[in-house]
Amino acid sequence: VKGLTSGSKSPEIIEKGILRGKYDLYVFKDGTIRFDAVNAVLTQFKPKEIGVGVSKLRELGYTKDVRGEELVSEEQIVEMKVQDVVIPRAAAEYLLRVSKYIDELLVKVYGLEPFYNLKGEEDLIGNLVLTISPHTFVANVARIIGFTDADVLYAHPFLHAAKRRNVDGDEDSIMLALDALLNFSREFLPSTPGGREDAPLLMVTRVDPNYIDDEVYNMEVVEEFPPEFYEATYRFEDPVKLKELVNTVESELARGLKYPSIGYTIPTSHAYKGPLQTTYRKLNKMSQKLEAHFSLEEKIRAVDKMDALSRAISSHFLRDIVGNLRKFGQQTFRCTKCNAKYRRPPISGKCLICGGPIQLTVHKGTVLKYLEPTLDLVRKYRIRGYLSQRIKVLEEEARSLFKEAEEELGNTLESMLETFTPTSNRGEAIEEEVEAEIGEESEGSEGREGKVIPKRLVDFL
Repeated sequence: VKGLTSGSKSPEIIEKGILRGKYDLYVFKDGTIRFDAVNAVLTQFKPKEIGVGVSKLRELGYTKDVRGEELVSEEQIVEMKVQDVVIPRAAAEYLLRVSKYIDELLVKVYGLEPFYNLKGEEDLIGNLVLTISPHTFVANVARIIGFTDADVLYAHPFLHAAKRRNVDGDEDSIMLALDALLNFSREFLPSTPGGREDAPLLMVTRVDPNYIDDEVYNMEVVEEFPPEFYEATYRFEDPVKLKELVNTVESELARGLKYPSIGYTIPTSHAYKGPLQTTYRKLNKMSQKLEAHFSLEEKIRAVDKMDALSRAISSHFLRDIVGNLRKFGQQTFRCTKCNAKYRRPPISGKCLICGGPIQLTVHKGTVLKYLEPTLDLVRKYRIRGYLSQRIKVLEEEARSLFKEAEEELGNTLESMLETFTPTSNRGEAIEEEVEAEIGEESEGSEGREGKVIPKRLVDFL
């Protein structure tokens, strides 16, 4: 443990850490255990596709197929309920370990009976999870109904919209409901800006389509499109003018339907015959992801390659680069020991409160994350004009921040960062002195007090 990031510096009981280590689990900043997965939409499924028998699905409330007939075969198509999820196999294995951790925690720490008592991954079926996306503080309750070999979290469009996600490659997390109820605490949340985001401060037990992201209202619900729709596409009609031709979620809600059914247009033999993992997950470097993205655009005749490239750079990369450069110049400084904030670093180079070392809150890696890949794109596709000149100005600004020697401006940004040195080494010397003092202090106190293990921990072990 490197340190505590909350304002009160409240630690959790050490027994939780020991049990998590036993089951090879990792804690999130709020005390819960999460599994991250890419979002994907599922509105209908066959029982065989999610690895669950017909009898079990009937227990979960799936008694009819999409045509209103009794569910008796694993080949029948069933409509997904709004708050049900199909989780990846990897998530099932991980959540099974989480359930064992929670059961042992209940028994050994709280003196209660185990709750889950799961013997295998299939026993997760019917259990509740909380699903939450980054930058929000509301967790939505969902129920596990099956598993997928794909590396995604399948859920109804309404549930994704309730999390404020639009399923464009976004990734968010799930956690066992009892884990959040038992282990989450506001006292653990960091005091830094954004520290209260991605934390289940509120819990929604029922998804109401009237109070979700309105982007989902544009989804069509029909099983086939009328000929007039296809004829309008030849005229490049504005989609808004075609609303009367195709029923959408919005029109169904306006008719008074509480949970509109979303139809499908093309049946498939098996939903998981396609790729099981996105290329974005397979590729590690940002440069590789950009290369794959634009190489695909080159193969699609309907895409204007240069226009798409210019739009991506001007609307996404440039904004990030400019914003990160501004943040770097306006950043505050932080004590690594007591987390005290400073608008400007103290002249002494150490914290005025505890004497700890001072460090940056915005690092150079964050600033230059998109700059080098953007420069590669400009060179490869020979972008000219204003866009090229704007990127060149940003490149010079970045070089002036991270390099003093003018003659080395021809180097790549990576090599510049490797040789980056501050104008004075005084800060490093002070930091080493403070670390030495702290080391001596802790050594002495350990010798004086000895290694005393609390009685409750001895009993627990």
